[in-house]
Amino acid sequence: MRKNSVLNDKLVVQPVFISLQHKHVFMGPCRYGIGEELTYDYDHEMAQKDLEYFEKDMNDYLNPAEVELLDTKFIEWHEDFAVPEDQLNAAIAENEKVDAYLISGTRLISYVSTIIGKRTNKPLVWVPLSKSKQSRLGGIDASAHMHALGYHEMYNALDFGELNRMFRIMRVRKALKNTKIMYALRNNVLSFGCVSSFINLQDVTDRFGTEIVNYNGREFFNMMDEFTEEDNEQAKKYAEELVREANAVHMPAENIVNDCKFYLAVNKVLDQYDCNAFTIPCFEMCATRELNKRHLTFCLTNSLLKDDGIPAACAADIGSVISLDIMMNIARKSPHMGNCMVMVKDIENNTMRILHDVATRCMKGYDNPDKVDYVSFTKGNWGATMRYDFAKDAGETITMINISPKMDKIMIAKGEITGCDDFLTQECKHAVVFKVKDARDFHAKQEYFGQHYVWVYGDYTEDLKAFAKLMGMEAVLA
Repeated sequence: MRKNSVLNDKLVVQPVFISLQHKHVFMGPCRYGIGEELTYDYDHEMAQKDLEYFEKDMNDYLNPAEVELLDTKFIEWHEDFAVPEDQLNAAIAENEKVDAYLISGTRLISYVSTIIGKRTNKPLVWVPLSKSKQSRLGGIDASAHMHALGYHEMYNALDFGELNRMFRIMRVRKALKNTKIMYALRNNVLSFGCVSSFINLQDVTDRFGTEIVNYNGREFFNMMDEFTEEDNEQAKKYAEELVREANAVHMPAENIVNDCKFYLAVNKVLDQYDCNAFTIPCFEMCATRELNKRHLTFCLTNSLLKDDGIPAACAADIGSVISLDIMMNIARKSPHMGNCMVMVKDIENNTMRILHDVATRCMKGYDNPDKVDYVSFTKGNWGATMRYDFAKDAGETITMINISPKMDKIMIAKGEITGCDDFLTQECKHAVVFKVKDARDFHAKQEYFGQHYVWVYGDYTEDLKAFAKLMGMEAVLA
Protein backbone atom coordinates (compact mmCIF):
# COMPACT_ATOMS: atom_id res chain seq x y z
CA MET A 1 0.00 0.00 0.00
CA ARG A 2 1.38 3.40 -0.96
CA LYS A 3 1.99 5.84 1.89
CA ASN A 4 -0.52 8.30 0.42
CA SER A 5 -3.16 5.71 -0.52
CA VAL A 6 -6.79 6.85 -0.31
CA LEU A 7 -7.26 3.93 2.10
CA ASN A 8 -4.91 5.29 4.74
CA ASP A 9 -7.12 8.06 6.13
CA LYS A 10 -8.87 7.33 9.41
CA LEU A 11 -11.96 8.99 10.80
CA VAL A 12 -10.89 10.96 13.87
CA VAL A 13 -13.52 10.53 16.59
CA GLN A 14 -13.67 12.45 19.86
CA PRO A 15 -15.62 10.50 22.50
CA VAL A 16 -17.39 12.67 25.08
CA PHE A 17 -19.05 11.32 28.23
CA ILE A 18 -21.61 13.64 29.87
CA SER A 19 -22.78 13.08 33.43
CA LEU A 20 -25.32 14.99 35.52
CA GLN A 21 -24.20 14.50 39.14
CA HIS A 22 -26.24 15.97 41.99
CA LYS A 23 -24.46 17.80 44.78
CA HIS A 24 -27.46 17.82 47.13
CA VAL A 25 -29.62 15.02 48.51
CA PHE A 26 -33.23 15.29 47.36
CA MET A 27 -35.90 13.41 45.40
CA GLY A 28 -37.98 14.50 42.41
CA PRO A 29 -38.33 14.54 38.62
CA CYS A 30 -34.58 15.01 38.07
CA ARG A 31 -33.55 12.76 40.97
CA TYR A 32 -34.22 9.06 41.34
CA GLY A 33 -33.38 6.68 44.18
CA ILE A 34 -33.40 6.53 47.93
CA GLY A 35 -30.85 6.70 50.71
CA GLU A 36 -27.27 6.35 49.47
CA GLU A 37 -28.57 6.50 45.88
CA LEU A 38 -29.27 10.20 46.41
CA THR A 39 -25.65 11.13 47.14
CA TYR A 40 -23.07 12.72 44.88
CA ASP A 41 -20.70 9.83 45.54
CA TYR A 42 -23.25 7.34 44.25
CA ASP A 43 -23.87 9.39 41.07
CA HIS A 44 -20.14 9.64 40.50
CA GLU A 45 -19.57 5.92 41.03
CA MET A 46 -22.38 4.97 38.60
CA ALA A 47 -21.04 7.41 36.02
CA GLN A 48 -17.57 5.90 36.28
CA LYS A 49 -18.98 2.42 35.72
CA ASP A 50 -20.86 3.53 32.60
CA LEU A 51 -17.77 5.42 31.39
CA GLU A 52 -15.71 2.24 31.70
CA TYR A 53 -18.39 0.33 29.82
CA PHE A 54 -18.48 3.00 27.09
CA GLU A 55 -14.72 2.82 26.62
CA LYS A 56 -14.81 -0.98 26.58
CA ASP A 57 -17.54 -0.91 23.92
CA MET A 58 -15.50 1.45 21.74
CA ASN A 59 -12.42 -0.76 22.04
CA ASP A 60 -14.41 -3.94 21.41
CA TYR A 61 -16.61 -2.83 18.52
CA LEU A 62 -15.01 0.02 16.58
CA ASN A 63 -12.64 -0.80 13.74
CA PRO A 64 -9.16 0.61 14.54
CA ALA A 65 -8.21 0.36 10.85
CA GLU A 66 -10.87 2.97 10.05
CA VAL A 67 -11.35 4.96 13.26
CA GLU A 68 -8.82 6.90 15.32
CA LEU A 69 -10.24 7.35 18.82
CA LEU A 70 -9.00 10.31 20.84
CA ASP A 71 -8.95 10.15 24.64
CA THR A 72 -12.46 10.36 26.07
CA LYS A 73 -13.41 13.74 27.55
CA PHE A 74 -15.60 13.83 30.66
CA ILE A 75 -18.08 16.64 31.24
CA GLU A 76 -19.64 16.76 34.70
CA TRP A 77 -22.47 19.16 35.44
CA HIS A 78 -24.90 19.58 38.30
CA GLU A 79 -28.46 20.43 39.22
CA ASP A 80 -27.86 24.13 38.67
CA PHE A 81 -27.60 23.10 34.98
CA ALA A 82 -24.55 25.29 34.40
CA VAL A 83 -22.20 23.65 31.93
CA PRO A 84 -18.56 24.11 33.07
CA GLU A 85 -16.75 26.08 30.38
CA ASP A 86 -13.35 24.58 31.19
CA GLN A 87 -14.63 21.02 30.68
CA LEU A 88 -16.55 21.96 27.55
CA ASN A 89 -13.49 23.67 26.07
CA ALA A 90 -11.35 20.64 26.91
CA ALA A 91 -13.84 18.37 25.12
CA ILE A 92 -13.65 20.39 21.89
CA ALA A 93 -9.99 21.45 22.14
CA GLU A 94 -8.97 19.31 19.13
CA ASN A 95 -11.95 20.27 16.99
CA GLU A 96 -9.75 21.17 14.02
CA LYS A 97 -8.70 17.53 13.58
CA VAL A 98 -11.91 15.90 14.81
CA ASP A 99 -14.28 14.45 12.21
CA ALA A 100 -17.11 13.48 14.58
CA TYR A 101 -18.07 13.55 18.26
CA LEU A 102 -19.33 10.29 19.77
CA ILE A 103 -21.44 11.19 22.77
CA SER A 104 -22.52 8.98 25.66
CA GLY A 105 -23.25 9.48 29.34
CA THR A 106 -25.86 9.34 32.07
CA ARG A 107 -29.19 11.21 32.14
CA LEU A 108 -29.87 14.55 30.41
CA ILE A 109 -27.06 14.47 27.84
CA SER A 110 -29.04 16.27 25.14
CA TYR A 111 -28.56 19.89 26.22
CA VAL A 112 -24.78 19.61 26.53
CA SER A 113 -24.73 17.76 23.20
CA THR A 114 -26.39 20.71 21.48
CA ILE A 115 -23.75 23.09 22.83
CA ILE A 116 -21.00 20.84 21.46
CA GLY A 117 -22.72 20.73 18.07
CA LYS A 118 -23.24 24.49 17.85
CA ARG A 119 -19.70 25.36 18.88
CA THR A 120 -17.95 22.84 16.66
CA ASN A 121 -20.25 22.49 13.63
CA LYS A 122 -19.10 18.88 13.44
CA PRO A 123 -21.19 15.69 13.20
CA LEU A 124 -22.61 14.38 16.47
CA VAL A 125 -23.16 10.66 16.94
CA TRP A 126 -24.93 8.69 19.65
CA VAL A 127 -25.23 4.97 20.30
CA PRO A 128 -26.63 2.94 23.23
CA LEU A 129 -24.15 1.00 25.34
CA SER A 130 -24.08 -2.64 24.29
CA LYS A 131 -25.74 -3.53 27.61
CA SER A 132 -28.64 -1.11 26.99
CA LYS A 133 -32.18 -2.35 26.36
CA GLN A 134 -33.42 0.77 24.59
CA SER A 135 -32.32 3.44 22.14
CA ARG A 136 -30.42 6.58 23.20
CA LEU A 137 -33.19 9.15 23.71
CA GLY A 138 -30.77 11.92 24.58
CA GLY A 139 -29.45 11.73 21.03
CA ILE A 140 -32.95 11.82 19.56
CA ASP A 141 -33.83 14.84 21.71
CA ALA A 142 -30.67 16.73 20.74
CA SER A 143 -30.98 15.78 17.06
CA ALA A 144 -34.51 17.15 16.74
CA HIS A 145 -33.33 20.48 18.19
CA MET A 146 -30.26 20.62 15.94
CA HIS A 147 -32.10 19.61 12.75
CA ALA A 148 -34.61 22.41 13.39
CA LEU A 149 -31.69 24.86 13.51
CA GLY A 150 -30.21 23.58 10.26
CA TYR A 151 -27.47 21.32 11.70
CA HIS A 152 -28.14 18.08 9.84
CA GLU A 153 -25.05 16.01 10.64
CA MET A 154 -26.77 14.18 13.49
CA TYR A 155 -26.56 10.39 13.62
CA ASN A 156 -28.38 8.09 16.01
CA ALA A 157 -27.23 4.47 15.78
CA LEU A 158 -29.21 1.67 17.38
CA ASP A 159 -26.15 -0.51 17.92
CA PHE A 160 -22.44 -0.64 17.17
CA GLY A 161 -23.07 -2.36 13.85
CA GLU A 162 -24.98 0.71 12.66
CA LEU A 163 -22.36 2.96 14.23
CA ASN A 164 -19.58 1.26 12.30
CA ARG A 165 -21.52 1.77 9.07
CA MET A 166 -21.97 5.46 9.85
CA PHE A 167 -18.29 5.87 10.59
CA ARG A 168 -17.32 3.84 7.51
CA ILE A 169 -19.42 6.07 5.25
CA MET A 170 -18.16 9.27 6.87
CA ARG A 171 -14.61 7.99 6.36
CA VAL A 172 -15.32 7.46 2.64
CA ARG A 173 -16.39 11.09 2.42
CA LYS A 174 -13.16 12.13 4.13
CA ALA A 175 -11.10 9.98 1.75
CA LEU A 176 -12.74 11.63 -1.27
CA LYS A 177 -12.06 15.07 0.17
CA ASN A 178 -8.41 14.09 0.59
CA THR A 179 -8.13 12.65 -2.93
CA LYS A 180 -5.99 14.51 -5.44
CA ILE A 181 -6.36 13.18 -8.98
CA MET A 182 -3.52 13.30 -11.49
CA TYR A 183 -5.56 13.94 -14.66
CA ALA A 184 -3.25 13.33 -17.59
CA LEU A 185 -4.41 14.90 -20.84
CA ARG A 186 -3.35 15.06 -24.44
CA ASN A 187 -5.78 17.60 -25.91
CA ASN A 188 -9.51 17.65 -25.16
CA VAL A 189 -10.39 17.86 -21.45
CA LEU A 190 -13.29 15.47 -21.92
CA SER A 191 -11.98 12.28 -23.48
CA PHE A 192 -13.30 11.35 -26.90
CA GLY A 193 -13.57 7.80 -25.57
CA CYS A 194 -15.85 8.51 -22.60
CA VAL A 195 -18.14 11.53 -22.83
CA SER A 196 -20.27 10.29 -19.89
CA SER A 197 -17.41 10.92 -17.46
CA PHE A 198 -18.44 14.41 -16.32
CA ILE A 199 -20.04 17.66 -17.46
CA ASN A 200 -17.89 20.06 -15.46
CA LEU A 201 -14.80 19.19 -13.43
CA GLN A 202 -15.87 21.77 -10.85
CA ASP A 203 -18.91 19.56 -10.15
CA VAL A 204 -16.50 16.89 -8.92
CA THR A 205 -14.78 19.25 -6.51
CA ASP A 206 -18.03 20.83 -5.34
CA ARG A 207 -19.62 17.46 -4.60
CA PHE A 208 -16.70 15.54 -3.13
CA GLY A 209 -14.00 18.10 -2.30
CA THR A 210 -11.65 16.20 -4.61
CA GLU A 211 -8.77 18.16 -6.15
CA ILE A 212 -7.86 17.60 -9.81
CA VAL A 213 -4.39 18.33 -11.20
CA ASN A 214 -4.05 18.58 -14.98
CA TYR A 215 -0.88 17.14 -16.50
CA ASN A 216 0.43 16.72 -20.03
CA GLY A 217 0.31 13.00 -20.75
CA ARG A 218 3.28 13.20 -23.13
CA GLU A 219 5.51 14.14 -20.21
CA PHE A 220 5.46 10.54 -19.00
CA PHE A 221 7.27 9.53 -22.17
CA ASN A 222 9.81 12.32 -21.78
CA MET A 223 10.43 11.12 -18.24
CA MET A 224 10.95 7.55 -19.42
CA ASP A 225 13.49 8.79 -21.97
CA GLU A 226 15.42 10.35 -19.10
CA PHE A 227 15.40 7.25 -16.90
CA THR A 228 18.69 6.44 -15.22
CA GLU A 229 20.19 2.97 -15.23
CA GLU A 230 18.89 2.66 -11.69
CA ASP A 231 15.35 3.47 -12.85
CA ASN A 232 15.52 0.92 -15.65
CA GLU A 233 16.89 -1.70 -13.28
CA GLN A 234 14.08 -0.99 -10.82
CA ALA A 235 11.48 -1.53 -13.55
CA LYS A 236 13.18 -4.76 -14.59
CA LYS A 237 13.21 -6.10 -11.04
CA TYR A 238 9.56 -5.22 -10.58
CA ALA A 239 8.63 -7.04 -13.79
CA GLU A 240 10.60 -10.09 -12.65
CA GLU A 241 8.73 -10.02 -9.36
CA LEU A 242 5.37 -9.96 -11.15
CA VAL A 243 6.38 -12.90 -13.32
CA ARG A 244 7.68 -14.83 -10.33
CA GLU A 245 4.42 -14.40 -8.40
CA ALA A 246 2.09 -14.99 -11.38
CA ASN A 247 -0.16 -17.95 -11.88
CA ALA A 248 1.03 -18.05 -15.50
CA VAL A 249 2.52 -15.75 -18.16
CA HIS A 250 1.16 -16.01 -21.71
CA MET A 251 3.41 -13.43 -23.37
CA PRO A 252 7.16 -12.84 -23.60
CA ALA A 253 8.05 -12.09 -19.99
CA GLU A 254 10.67 -9.55 -21.02
CA ASN A 255 7.95 -7.40 -22.62
CA ILE A 256 6.37 -6.72 -19.23
CA VAL A 257 9.34 -4.47 -18.39
CA ASN A 258 8.08 -1.69 -20.69
CA ASP A 259 4.76 -1.51 -18.84
CA CYS A 260 6.62 -1.43 -15.53
CA LYS A 261 8.64 1.53 -16.79
CA PHE A 262 5.43 3.44 -17.41
CA TYR A 263 4.15 2.42 -13.95
CA LEU A 264 7.38 3.75 -12.44
CA ALA A 265 7.06 7.03 -14.36
CA VAL A 266 3.49 7.52 -13.16
CA ASN A 267 4.54 6.88 -9.57
CA LYS A 268 7.28 9.49 -9.84
CA VAL A 269 4.77 12.08 -11.06
CA LEU A 270 2.19 11.12 -8.42
CA ASP A 271 4.84 11.69 -5.77
CA GLN A 272 6.01 14.94 -7.37
CA TYR A 273 2.51 16.45 -7.30
CA ASP A 274 1.38 14.67 -4.11
CA CYS A 275 -1.45 12.94 -5.96
CA ASN A 276 -3.17 9.73 -4.88
CA ALA A 277 -5.43 8.97 -7.88
CA PHE A 278 -4.81 8.73 -11.62
CA THR A 279 -6.36 8.55 -15.06
CA ILE A 280 -5.13 9.05 -18.63
CA PRO A 281 -6.94 8.97 -22.01
CA CYS A 282 -6.27 5.64 -23.73
CA PHE A 283 -7.38 6.51 -27.25
CA GLU A 284 -5.86 9.96 -27.52
CA MET A 285 -2.49 8.77 -26.19
CA CYS A 286 -2.61 5.70 -28.42
CA ALA A 287 -3.03 8.01 -31.43
CA THR A 288 0.34 9.62 -30.67
CA ARG A 289 1.85 6.24 -31.70
CA GLU A 290 4.11 6.46 -28.63
CA LEU A 291 2.55 3.29 -27.20
CA ASN A 292 3.27 1.39 -30.38
CA LYS A 293 6.78 2.81 -30.45
CA ARG A 294 7.49 1.87 -26.82
CA HIS A 295 5.51 -1.37 -26.76
CA LEU A 296 3.36 -0.64 -23.71
CA THR A 297 -0.23 0.04 -22.70
CA PHE A 298 -1.70 1.65 -19.59
CA CYS A 299 -3.64 -1.43 -18.42
CA LEU A 300 -1.01 -2.90 -16.11
CA THR A 301 -0.33 0.47 -14.49
CA ASN A 302 -4.03 0.92 -13.70
CA SER A 303 -4.21 -2.56 -12.17
CA LEU A 304 -1.04 -2.12 -10.11
CA LEU A 305 -2.07 1.30 -8.84
CA LYS A 306 -5.43 -0.02 -7.63
CA ASP A 307 -3.59 -2.78 -5.77
CA ASP A 308 -1.45 0.00 -4.24
CA GLY A 309 -4.60 1.70 -2.93
CA ILE A 310 -4.58 4.36 -5.68
CA PRO A 311 -7.82 4.74 -7.71
CA ALA A 312 -6.80 4.52 -11.37
CA ALA A 313 -9.40 4.55 -14.13
CA CYS A 314 -9.27 3.83 -17.84
CA ALA A 315 -9.98 6.37 -20.58
CA ALA A 316 -9.56 9.60 -18.61
CA ASP A 317 -12.81 8.78 -16.80
CA ILE A 318 -12.86 11.07 -13.77
CA GLY A 319 -16.28 9.70 -12.78
CA SER A 320 -14.83 6.21 -12.59
CA VAL A 321 -11.91 7.46 -10.49
CA ILE A 322 -14.50 8.65 -7.95
CA SER A 323 -16.43 5.37 -8.23
CA LEU A 324 -13.21 3.43 -7.65
CA ASP A 325 -12.38 5.62 -4.67
CA ILE A 326 -15.80 4.97 -3.13
CA MET A 327 -15.70 1.21 -3.67
CA MET A 328 -12.11 0.82 -2.50
CA ASN A 329 -12.93 2.61 0.74
CA ILE A 330 -16.23 0.89 1.42
CA ALA A 331 -15.15 -2.64 0.54
CA ARG A 332 -11.39 -2.44 1.26
CA LYS A 333 -10.94 -4.32 -2.02
CA SER A 334 -9.30 -3.50 -5.35
CA PRO A 335 -12.10 -3.19 -7.95
CA HIS A 336 -12.45 -4.09 -11.59
CA MET A 337 -14.02 -1.56 -13.98
CA GLY A 338 -15.10 -1.53 -17.56
CA ASN A 339 -17.77 -1.28 -20.24
CA CYS A 340 -21.05 -2.65 -18.93
CA MET A 341 -23.43 -4.15 -21.49
CA VAL A 342 -26.55 -6.30 -21.73
CA MET A 343 -26.08 -9.56 -23.62
CA VAL A 344 -29.04 -9.16 -25.96
CA LYS A 345 -28.87 -12.79 -27.16
CA ASP A 346 -29.39 -13.94 -23.56
CA ILE A 347 -31.52 -11.11 -22.23
CA GLU A 348 -34.24 -13.46 -20.99
CA ASN A 349 -31.70 -14.75 -18.47
CA ASN A 350 -30.77 -11.15 -17.57
CA THR A 351 -27.17 -11.77 -18.58
CA MET A 352 -24.66 -8.91 -18.64
CA ARG A 353 -20.91 -8.40 -18.78
CA ILE A 354 -18.32 -5.81 -17.74
CA LEU A 355 -15.26 -5.72 -20.00
CA HIS A 356 -11.79 -4.18 -19.60
CA ASP A 357 -8.31 -5.64 -19.16
CA VAL A 358 -7.80 -4.19 -15.68
CA ALA A 359 -8.41 -7.04 -13.27
CA THR A 360 -6.34 -6.85 -10.07
CA ARG A 361 -4.73 -9.18 -7.58
CA CYS A 362 -6.62 -7.82 -4.58
CA MET A 363 -10.20 -8.01 -5.82
CA LYS A 364 -11.14 -10.12 -2.78
CA GLY A 365 -9.39 -7.88 -0.29
CA TYR A 366 -6.10 -6.11 0.21
CA ASP A 367 -5.12 -8.78 2.72
CA ASN A 368 -6.20 -11.62 0.41
CA PRO A 369 -4.42 -11.30 -2.96
CA ASP A 370 -5.03 -13.79 -5.79
CA LYS A 371 -2.54 -15.08 -8.31
CA VAL A 372 -3.18 -13.69 -11.79
CA ASP A 373 -2.14 -14.47 -15.34
CA TYR A 374 -0.45 -12.02 -17.71
CA VAL A 375 -1.61 -11.69 -21.31
CA SER A 376 -0.50 -9.14 -23.91
CA PHE A 377 -3.04 -6.52 -24.93
CA THR A 378 -1.82 -6.43 -28.52
CA LYS A 379 -1.39 -9.21 -31.01
CA GLY A 380 2.18 -8.00 -31.26
CA ASN A 381 2.69 -9.68 -27.86
CA TRP A 382 3.25 -6.47 -25.91
CA GLY A 383 1.18 -4.41 -23.48
CA ALA A 384 0.88 -6.52 -20.33
CA THR A 385 -2.54 -7.01 -18.75
CA MET A 386 -3.62 -8.84 -15.60
CA ARG A 387 -6.15 -11.60 -16.18
CA TYR A 388 -8.24 -13.64 -13.76
CA ASP A 389 -10.72 -16.41 -14.52
CA PHE A 390 -13.93 -15.00 -13.04
CA ALA A 391 -15.71 -18.26 -13.92
CA LYS A 392 -14.01 -19.79 -10.87
CA ASP A 393 -16.27 -17.57 -8.78
CA ALA A 394 -19.60 -18.49 -10.37
CA GLY A 395 -22.43 -17.88 -7.92
CA GLU A 396 -20.60 -15.06 -6.10
CA THR A 397 -22.47 -11.80 -5.51
CA ILE A 398 -20.98 -8.61 -6.90
CA THR A 399 -21.92 -4.94 -6.42
CA MET A 400 -21.40 -2.33 -9.13
CA ILE A 401 -21.78 1.45 -9.30
CA ASN A 402 -21.59 4.33 -11.73
CA ILE A 403 -21.94 8.07 -11.09
CA SER A 404 -23.96 10.36 -13.34
CA PRO A 405 -22.07 12.97 -15.38
CA LYS A 406 -23.49 15.77 -13.18
CA MET A 407 -22.26 13.93 -10.07
CA ASP A 408 -25.75 14.14 -8.54
CA LYS A 409 -26.82 10.49 -8.85
CA ILE A 410 -25.24 7.12 -8.17
CA MET A 411 -26.48 3.90 -9.75
CA ILE A 412 -26.16 0.84 -7.52
CA ALA A 413 -26.75 -2.71 -8.72
CA LYS A 414 -26.11 -6.27 -7.62
CA GLY A 415 -25.31 -9.24 -9.79
CA GLU A 416 -24.34 -12.90 -9.60
CA ILE A 417 -21.28 -14.12 -11.49
CA THR A 418 -22.08 -16.75 -14.11
CA GLY A 419 -18.84 -16.87 -16.08
CA CYS A 420 -15.85 -15.18 -17.69
CA ASP A 421 -15.29 -14.07 -21.29
CA ASP A 422 -11.95 -14.23 -23.09
CA PHE A 423 -9.81 -14.89 -20.06
CA LEU A 424 -6.67 -15.44 -22.14
CA THR A 425 -7.57 -13.61 -25.37
CA GLN A 426 -5.48 -10.66 -26.53
CA GLU A 427 -6.92 -7.15 -26.92
CA CYS A 428 -9.54 -5.56 -24.65
CA LYS A 429 -11.82 -8.58 -24.26
CA HIS A 430 -11.50 -9.76 -20.66
CA ALA A 431 -14.96 -9.64 -19.05
CA VAL A 432 -16.85 -10.85 -16.03
CA VAL A 433 -20.24 -12.32 -17.00
CA PHE A 434 -23.11 -12.04 -14.53
CA LYS A 435 -26.85 -11.90 -14.22
CA VAL A 436 -28.93 -9.15 -12.65
CA LYS A 437 -32.50 -8.98 -11.40
CA ASP A 438 -33.80 -7.26 -14.54
CA ALA A 439 -31.45 -6.50 -17.43
CA ARG A 440 -34.02 -4.38 -19.26
CA ASP A 441 -34.50 -2.20 -16.19
CA PHE A 442 -30.73 -1.94 -15.77
CA HIS A 443 -30.33 -0.87 -19.40
CA ALA A 444 -33.07 1.75 -19.12
CA LYS A 445 -31.46 3.32 -16.06
CA GLN A 446 -27.94 2.99 -17.44
CA GLU A 447 -28.53 5.58 -20.15
CA TYR A 448 -28.41 8.30 -17.46
CA PHE A 449 -25.02 7.14 -16.19
CA GLY A 450 -22.86 5.87 -19.05
CA GLN A 451 -20.96 2.69 -19.85
CA HIS A 452 -18.19 2.41 -17.25
CA TYR A 453 -19.10 0.51 -14.08
CA VAL A 454 -16.90 -0.29 -11.12
CA TRP A 455 -17.53 -3.53 -9.27
CA VAL A 456 -16.32 -5.56 -6.30
CA TYR A 457 -17.12 -8.93 -4.77
CA GLY A 458 -19.84 -8.85 -2.10
CA ASP A 459 -23.06 -6.98 -1.35
CA TYR A 460 -22.45 -3.35 -0.36
CA THR A 461 -25.87 -2.00 -1.31
CA GLU A 462 -26.77 -0.66 2.13
CA ASP A 463 -23.43 1.07 2.61
CA LEU A 464 -23.73 2.68 -0.81
CA LYS A 465 -27.29 3.85 -0.13
CA ALA A 466 -26.08 5.38 3.13
CA PHE A 467 -23.20 7.05 1.29
CA ALA A 468 -25.57 8.52 -1.31
CA LYS A 469 -27.75 9.95 1.46
CA LEU A 470 -24.75 11.45 3.24
CA MET A 471 -23.56 13.12 0.02
CA GLY A 472 -27.00 14.38 -1.00
CA MET A 473 -27.00 12.17 -4.10
CA GLU A 474 -29.94 10.27 -5.54
CA ALA A 475 -29.44 6.51 -5.26
CA VAL A 476 -30.79 4.68 -8.33
CA LEU A 477 -31.13 0.95 -7.66
CA ALA A 478 -31.16 -1.72 -10.35
